[in-house]
Amino acid sequence: MNLEYQLPNGQAVKFLNEAKTYLGNQLECEYGGDRCFGVVADMDFILICTYEEDGKNPELVLYKKR
Repeated sequence: MNLEYQLPNGQAVKFLNEAKTYLGNQLECEYGGDRCFGVVADMDFILICTYEEDGKNPELVLYKKR
């Protein structure tokens, strides 16, 4: 689930720490289309993204820290 997201400045970054455990879920789109929604959180942040099959073309929707 630790996908690289393209920032507006062109840089690609990962937001998650590979050594930590997070709560998360994958939700299929209910209004059609081939994109899924991913939700990952811990006590410090929530991350919501969309992506195609196998994590291709990820788009960051929300990253909010406490």
